[in-house]
Amino acid sequence: MKKTKTFALSMSLMLGISMAVAGCGSNNNGGASTSQPPATSETPSGTAQESGGAEQPKDVTIVTWDKPGPSEPQWKVELYEQMLKGFQDKYPWIKVDAQELAPGTDALQKYDQALLAGNEPTVANIFTDGNIKQRAKDGTLADITALYENWDLQKEGKVITGMDPSLNIDGKWYGIPSYIDLNYVVVNRKLIQDAGLDPDNIPTTFEGFGEFAGKVTDASKNRFGFGLMGMEWNAWPFTNFVWNAGGEMVTANEDGTGRLTFAEQPGVDAVMFWHDLVWEYKATQKNVLEGWQDLMNGFTQGRTAMQWLGLSSFMGDYVNKYGGKLEDLDILTTPHAEGKTSYNMGGGGVWGISPKATPEQQEAGFLYAAYNSYDLDYLKLNAQTNAANNNPIILPSVRTDFSPLDYAEGLPESWKTKLNELAKTAKIVPSFLNWNDVKNAISKPIQEIILTKDITPEEAQTILQKCADELYAKYPTSFHK
Repeated sequence: MKKTKTFALSMSLMLGISMAVAGCGSNNNGGASTSQPPATSETPSGTAQESGGAEQPKDVTIVTWDKPGPSEPQWKVELYEQMLKGFQDKYPWIKVDAQELAPGTDALQKYDQALLAGNEPTVANIFTDGNIKQRAKDGTLADITALYENWDLQKEGKVITGMDPSLNIDGKWYGIPSYIDLNYVVVNRKLIQDAGLDPDNIPTTFEGFGEFAGKVTDASKNRFGFGLMGMEWNAWPFTNFVWNAGGEMVTANEDGTGRLTFAEQPGVDAVMFWHDLVWEYKATQKNVLEGWQDLMNGFTQGRTAMQWLGLSSFMGDYVNKYGGKLEDLDILTTPHAEGKTSYNMGGGGVWGISPKATPEQQEAGFLYAAYNSYDLDYLKLNAQTNAANNNPIILPSVRTDFSPLDYAEGLPESWKTKLNELAKTAKIVPSFLNWNDVKNAISKPIQEIILTKDITPEEAQTILQKCADELYAKYPTSFHK
């Protein structure tokens, strides 16, 4: 790899807890309670419950968008129905108008359109931690501070805190964590063994990893060491590699704006590592700009030996579609520069509540979100059902005292240990206004650099700095030096 001078930048906040290894999808939930108990730690303090002589709350209707569509497997439909029954047994005064989104719908765009039309969902699990700050600013999500701060689970420290900087803006809360995603390198042990190499001794430094991945690659056998995510979403994984070079994409100014730092030396080191994977180590697939599905197919169909993402993105198709074995798959921390920390990108989903909902609807929507993602009975049912249908949940849990992996059978024992270790180095993506615009803007410069065979680090830095300067000019209230 081309040698460039490196220096360390301050690291952004790590996850505030050591996350229990578990899993979640867009519904990381747990078992259905079929009674109406008195107020418990599952609900915000002060929330009215039907118990004993307590007054029955007023009936309220909420709209949701998480009903499974006709293309979903039957077991998912039945699981959803069990969740809904459990929720309505527990909160009989809340009527749920459950609606489904058509396949391929851009849920965020539809939400904004529906908000303008006045037919938006009361509560929706369609948001991510990275876009809450912008939505808080433009008023498209409700301020739920009173509900969040009075939530007993939150007070007891049972709610993951890693997304707090994204959800708490100027002391106000705008979302409820629904699931945590963790990204790292997924390994196909079989392909590495076929190359005559040891899958238990994969180097994790940039240079060592690049050399190893290059040795795995044999284009004549349609076998490639590393699937490089060079398409238009490349800034997402690139952020992880900038961290692991000792830098940041954006750092915070005292006034809450951001300083764009991706053109500093660690950013150059990261992009030149990607460049060298293509040209020096010859370790990547033939088309590094290929689309998402082709990239996924490269791994699940047994052509790519290592891919940055997560096990849950591959294991279903690898085993069920293409006849692979779970024990073929393994886990590796994201490569890092010599002497730097290896972080693994964490991010997650967020339940948001409509700013147009009445106070009663907002409270009911909060209860719905909390039941889906934190009720222990339903969490257990969800984990067991997913595992029984060859879809085990293997991500960190947003509820810190629960682990879906405890209910998954037939998984390699090493996965749990390794995921626990990776969770300790999880790092949440930046949360700045116009962060998505930064990612969109840097995509083309990254592609230009990795596709230019003889580019120098100095030329790469010039390209990155030009992009940063254009972003400063375009978003002066979000970023400045």
